[in-house]
Amino acid sequence: MSTTNILVGCAASTILISRYAHYSAITTFVLLTSLALTCKVLYHLILWPKFLSPTRHLPGPTNPSLLMGNFATVRKMQSGAAQAFWMRTIPNSGLLRYLGIFNMERVFPTTPEVLKEVLHTKSYSFVKPPLIAINIGSILGKKGLLFAEGEEHKAQRKLLLPAFSHAHIKGLVPGFWSKGVEMTEKVAEVVRSSRDGPGDGGEEGVVVQMGRWFSLVTLDIIGSCGFGYEFRALESASISGSSNIEDKSGSELADAYKAVFNTGGPSRMVAILSMIFPFRLVRLLPLKRTRDVDRASSTIRRVTAQIIAAKKSMLATSPEDSESGDILSIMLKSNAYTGPDGECSMRDQMMTFLAAGHETTATSMIWAIHVLSLPENRHMQSRLRAEIHAAFPSGLPTTVTYDQISNLRYLSQIMSEVLRLYPPVGATLRMAAEDTSLNGSFIPKGTTLMISPFAINRSVALWGADAEEFRPERWASKEDGAAAVESNYGFLTFLAGPRGCIGNMFAKMEFKCLLAVTIGRFEFSQDGKREVVVKGGAANKPQGGIPVSVNEVVWG
Repeated sequence: MSTTNILVGCAASTILISRYAHYSAITTFVLLTSLALTCKVLYHLILWPKFLSPTRHLPGPTNPSLLMGNFATVRKMQSGAAQAFWMRTIPNSGLLRYLGIFNMERVFPTTPEVLKEVLHTKSYSFVKPPLIAINIGSILGKKGLLFAEGEEHKAQRKLLLPAFSHAHIKGLVPGFWSKGVEMTEKVAEVVRSSRDGPGDGGEEGVVVQMGRWFSLVTLDIIGSCGFGYEFRALESASISGSSNIEDKSGSELADAYKAVFNTGGPSRMVAILSMIFPFRLVRLLPLKRTRDVDRASSTIRRVTAQIIAAKKSMLATSPEDSESGDILSIMLKSNAYTGPDGECSMRDQMMTFLAAGHETTATSMIWAIHVLSLPENRHMQSRLRAEIHAAFPSGLPTTVTYDQISNLRYLSQIMSEVLRLYPPVGATLRMAAEDTSLNGSFIPKGTTLMISPFAINRSVALWGADAEEFRPERWASKEDGAAAVESNYGFLTFLAGPRGCIGNMFAKMEFKCLLAVTIGRFEFSQDGKREVVVKGGAANKPQGGIPVSVNEVVWG
């Protein structure tokens, strides 16, 4: 029963019994309401999760806290890591159960067979939980593909599929490459200016915070290749200072998304408050985090509106551009986004793709450079560079084709292994929209499921005893893009089924182009002694970035 229904029921009860009560109507209402709310809290905190829930018999970790379940364990580890540990150490037949903050139930599918039920067979029976829809939806909008359900999701996905077709992505590869070249020119300027000045250059290289540059280049790519719009984030970025700590980027949109997806302490505090109080009330609190998010959301909406207006003007004045296949052009030409509601829907769609296509690939690039710069993996970096230089013996090309990039086999293996071990989104939630079952176990309506790409991608049962190791060769016998496991539900970086990532091919080719041009031009190194801290959040990014030493190399 909702809090609103409780208040209405207590008000009605007060009217009925006030003539017989020894207290005033106001006192009676307060007492009834306090009693009802206390009963509700006790029911949800203790009675349901510990004694009544049909899922309480599923295997899972012990609960060290009376009211907080396993929250302390989940909180101190990166997203998906706790689930990976439990999956390795707790015998199960496809489902685990644990309790989150305030004993909120989480049912965790652990096998491809059960994941197929969730993500394919019964995909539309499991929806985004309301808290996520309200929280993230208030920032990115609630009418985009991310939050669409059922028939609406099918219609939106069908409309957008042409923008992510194989043929269309092939045509975007030169654009991916040119932006990558532009980024490496900026990084080269940083390295040279540091060597010429009092910076930290020398044989050991110049320390560069590469995450900043990956964030800017992926923003430029989603703008130009996704929406036919130039953000010029790289062009406006300052190269002063060799450390390049990720403060202000030079792009207001990049800074806005950084503010929105900041996963520091204030962000976690707001998330916890949202579990206790209505999110609309939390947003009214005088917290710096809520003010920062409101400002950032306003910036994203304003810039998105400018992009839509510019694209409409271009299509109206330049008929030769009417055949453009970018996402925004397809939406405009479909006539499915007309009127005020259509404009709002189009804006939300764009905001979703900007967020999804921007930070995820940037995060993957951070992890790729990190793992390849570790002392034990430097030979892999050298082998990859040799493959890239051999494919382009005349020097750094100004443009490349889809086939040229696809033929770089070791590049594909490196990409796949990075995406396996370091999925940008380590865990995501679904909620049962109706009473259903999984693997023969009854799952009541409202049950929250935790789907963890991080855990599944590291499953010893699926990937072998070396599942935690970075070993690109495990992909050597596979065709480009094929998983190195038997089931499509054993590699979940892009999820799977009808709600799998629509832009997975876009992301993979973008990642390949950026990694190829970056490794082709620079050598990266680190001593491997720095502790990498990753806390739970929207993306599995290392806190403080991962600074690495950078040296330019002679091509070939």
